[in-house]
Amino acid sequence: MRTFEPIVRSFPARLSAWREGQSIQDADTGKRARMVEVTVGETAASESVASAFGLTPGDLVLRRSRRFAVEDRPVQLADSYYLLELVRSTAIVYTDTGLGGAYARLAEIGHAPVHFTERLRARMPLPVESAALDLPGGTPVIAITRTAFDAEDRCVEVTEMILDSSAYELEYNA
Repeated sequence: MRTFEPIVRSFPARLSAWREGQSIQDADTGKRARMVEVTVGETAASESVASAFGLTPGDLVLRRSRRFAVEDRPVQLADSYYLLELVRSTAIVYTDTGLGGAYARLAEIGHAPVHFTERLRARMPLPVESAALDLPGGTPVIAITRTAFDAEDRCVEVTEMILDSSAYELEYNA
């Protein structure tokens, strides 16, 4: 049996952490011991990512893949996608984006995210997700797709997350 204090993921409040130079994960986990593995590279846009950006499926985008662990427990997988021509000259292309993360870098180039949409779905994990999150059999995941838009309503980021459902409480405020 796992004993773990659930992570309260409060939307949309968590998304303003970058304005104070923090990561979004800081808003979720506070001072709890946390680790993140990051890989960054170009990839072909899936149909859903291409649609959000107004691209053709297969067009190249930048992908930032992360695996988050809290108190040595893997809890979340996240892939964020960006338009190459928008972020190529920013620290978003590096594993360490600096204080405030990718949203602060987008703000520096005049594309601060100002509104978001999230779509959630509970489902059983794919085998690769189950292995990456070290899930015991029968543990569902929560799949979340977040789309971030700038002041001109331009999509500036698409993030696809997989959360260990037993590690999170989701809170939504209007």
